[in-house]
Amino acid sequence: MSEPTIYEVAKEAGVSAATVSRAINGRDRISETTRQKVFDACAKLGFSASKTASMLRTGKTNRIALTVGNSLAGWFSSQLAEGVYSVLASQGYDLLSYRLANADQRRDFFSSMPVKRNADAVIIASFDISETERRTLEQLGMPVIGVNTIGLTEQRDMISIGVDEIIAMRQTVHQLAGLGHRNIAFICKQQASNGFIWEADQRIEGFRLGMAAEGLNLPDGYIIAVQDNEFAGAEALSSLLALSPRPTAVCCISDENAIPLVHALRSYGFRVPEDISVIGFDDWPMAQALNISTVRHDPRSYGALAADAAIRLSRGEILTESCIVVPTTLMLRGTTGPAPRD
Repeated sequence: MSEPTIYEVAKEAGVSAATVSRAINGRDRISETTRQKVFDACAKLGFSASKTASMLRTGKTNRIALTVGNSLAGWFSSQLAEGVYSVLASQGYDLLSYRLANADQRRDFFSSMPVKRNADAVIIASFDISETERRTLEQLGMPVIGVNTIGLTEQRDMISIGVDEIIAMRQTVHQLAGLGHRNIAFICKQQASNGFIWEADQRIEGFRLGMAAEGLNLPDGYIIAVQDNEFAGAEALSSLLALSPRPTAVCCISDENAIPLVHALRSYGFRVPEDISVIGFDDWPMAQALNISTVRHDPRSYGALAADAAIRLSRGEILTESCIVVPTTLMLRGTTGPAPRD
């Protein structure tokens, strides 16, 4: 539920918005009766008079906007939001969360910002923004911080924080090649054609570059996009079985794909990792519980870094680093082993 506006308070109190502003600031002569009406309306609607008074004096809202393109309840978004919120709360800031699931929502968000002006900075998570969108926020005095946008935003004048997806995936391929794997496939999710350029696309690029760096052939069909549903594991397995030569290892774009794939492989009698190795990406708690190899990164930690940068930039500070790369760790567990002998 959104925070009530000063206009809603004015309507509830039966006065003008200007009167509400004067009552909160306590600067002009306003009768105690009118002032009490305003404060009663604030209390009834849950309107933060102290924060509004500060906003009117400084022009700052003490709010930071976080925009994501995926579900706010998903593992990445929820972990990221936890990191952002932990820092904002300690500094007296509020968090505004937006899910931009399609092109219309994205367009509405950026076009409404000049009217709303309801945040001091904007954190963009996991997708690229256009130069026009960045300038829209810049002209409003809103710094833009990209989270998990390393490799997407080098040409933008903005702070970027997160993991280097390309390097992480190249290291994964290098590890598998060192174990003797020559035929390596890649599983990803089908992305809706909604105009977004995702950070996850960098993982696909990293896989391609990793295969080339190891001198490994990447035949047609070895990059498999599956539906985002409960049949994804079976769909991935069916596609893998149709490949020739059959892969001895699979890199997955996320644990969300690796977990059902491992389940499907074992259900059909394949030994993991003796027959085929699987490596995910993210290190979900479920991946740890199921002993699945994966690439570990910590969205909560760089959410905290992004929040700190947002606050400092909104206060006019100059940050010396425009790109902060957070390390990843390749966690080799029970789904990765040497390539099977012919």
